[in-house]
Amino acid sequence: MNLSGTVLKGRYCILEPVGKGGGGKVYLARDLELGVLWVVKEIPASGKSEARMLLKLSHPSLPKMIDYIEDNRKCYLVMEYVRGKSLGEYLRDGKRFSVNEIVKYGMEIADVFSYFHNRKPPVYYGDLKPDNLMMGENGRLYLIDLGGAVNGYKYQHKVCTGTTGFAAPEQYEGKINAATDIYTFGKTLSALCGKRDYLLFIRNIALFWLIFRCCMKKPEMRYQNMQMVQKKLSRIHKRQSQSKIKNMLVLAGSSTVFATIAVFLLFSSNLVSGSRPFNFYEELTAVTDLYYQEEFQNGSKAEQGKICAQADTSLRELQKQCTEKEESRKILQLLAVNSEYQENYENAGIYFEQMLLYDETYRAGYGEYGMFLFRTGQKEASQTLWTEYKSKETMLDDTASRNLRLWEKEMIKSEEKS
Repeated sequence: MNLSGTVLKGRYCILEPVGKGGGGKVYLARDLELGVLWVVKEIPASGKSEARMLLKLSHPSLPKMIDYIEDNRKCYLVMEYVRGKSLGEYLRDGKRFSVNEIVKYGMEIADVFSYFHNRKPPVYYGDLKPDNLMMGENGRLYLIDLGGAVNGYKYQHKVCTGTTGFAAPEQYEGKINAATDIYTFGKTLSALCGKRDYLLFIRNIALFWLIFRCCMKKPEMRYQNMQMVQKKLSRIHKRQSQSKIKNMLVLAGSSTVFATIAVFLLFSSNLVSGSRPFNFYEELTAVTDLYYQEEFQNGSKAEQGKICAQADTSLRELQKQCTEKEESRKILQLLAVNSEYQENYENAGIYFEQMLLYDETYRAGYGEYGMFLFRTGQKEASQTLWTEYKSKETMLDDTASRNLRLWEKEMIKSEEKS
């Protein structure tokens, strides 16, 4: 039923519907006493919890709740009217957000979520997406629609009120906690990046990595609290402020080549299905995070060398503790990449060979080794490996990677020429 023309509490005249939020319709209303505009959200009487929650919350990025009205069947929340457009509307209008804008919005959202999660009991939002982020005419980003939010200390079992494409996997099991909000946060930033993931990767590796970590399917593999996310974003923002885009593009040379390899190694793995995914992944992430430090990205050759030596030591220590097949081959692969970056090609080749000796069915591993040989001018060796790869193709697993696709393309091109 359209409430247009209805006067609530003898004061709030409903003008027109302006949308639909979690659990109810949203209307624009005029305050007959003050003459100002408010937003009125109509929700079922069973949704009183949202009203109680809103009454207790106070943050610059949350619309203020002005009044609350209740009858036998419905509740009406009278809230601050934020003039502007949602980030979802901007995206649909063809807006392309810059890296600086994405980082800025990320910091604002993270601040609200940190406020939510640090309350007692904590508040979990549950339905972050560009459509629920309103850019006000005052330039502030507002988080709207708390219809899917819940209070609680741990997992809260309820029906999933998230949005497909943004909701975390555990939400479909009726669970929500801080890691769930971190997942939707990552998915939202990814949506703001549009279809420019690779360009973003080249322009800001650290932001790409942050989004990747937030969007891991298993909750324990994501950042575990918003304070950590805020710290990472603050570091990225600081770098953005200190460097111009042209300086960052220079890094698309040697350091970016290595970082590209490292991240795609993680993308290409089936790490999430390992026998000890949480401990191993966290340890491995601590190593790969070394390459996103300011000292590595913008440091001298000597500083970069120290970081590579630190990574080598950490990987060797990790190698002693991890004996599972998938873990071992991943460590050997990263040891090889680390050696390549230090231009120790002999050691890199040895590590790649050990990796394939350890698991001769590792399809993606052939691509990583093959592209290493191709990059370093060892084309005959790459061709020999290609012959071996083709002879074993039926017994290889189904892993894939960007380097595997590139290597196959180069080898097929070479065969066509000959």
